[in-house]
Amino acid sequence: MGHSSESLVPTLRFARRKLPHWEVAQGRYFVTVRCAGTLPGAVLRRIEEIAQNMKGIEPRSPAFAALQREGFRTLEEHLDGCTDGWLVGDTAGALAQEFANLNEVGFAMPHFAIMPNHWHGLLVAGSASPTSLTSVMKRIKGRSAKAIRRSIGGAGPVWQREWSDHWIRDDSEWQRCVDYIRANPVKAGLVSRWEDHPWTK
Repeated sequence: MGHSSESLVPTLRFARRKLPHWEVAQGRYFVTVRCAGTLPGAVLRRIEEIAQNMKGIEPRSPAFAALQREGFRTLEEHLDGCTDGWLVGDTAGALAQEFANLNEVGFAMPHFAIMPNHWHGLLVAGSASPTSLTSVMKRIKGRSAKAIRRSIGGAGPVWQREWSDHWIRDDSEWQRCVDYIRANPVKAGLVSRWEDHPWTK
């Protein structure tokens, strides 16, 4: 995968909600989505505080990247230790099918880990895709939520409203993300090798 230097990559969209979302042309992204109700209030408040500190900071700056990493670590320290959730069996399979169907909108998810209460994935925008990252994330969350609710019953949101996304700048960062994704089920004690986890690729 050949990619232009960061300074030459045009920004398509940059949105600041509770978390910043930065989209670039033909981007590759590391995304994390968690199930609704999986984070305690103290963690949510810390993530919101970090997001507030990022306001007004240039997205391409080292300071922005450092705060983004801090927010990610805050999130992951809690999620990595949680092995209870509804993303198992058929529900995990329904989510994985949505990943497989992304070719319909010109995106791909070549690597992912579906954990019981959250998932990580590497999203790649095709060169001719007219679909935005935000639209793709809403598609995944919306379609999978309907399938999961059909499976588990009940009512209410399946996913936390916000998600975390990070633009991957180069191939070395891409490989670090692949390694991180594959380590998830092992760190959680679900399997001893990532290859044995049915929902990790």
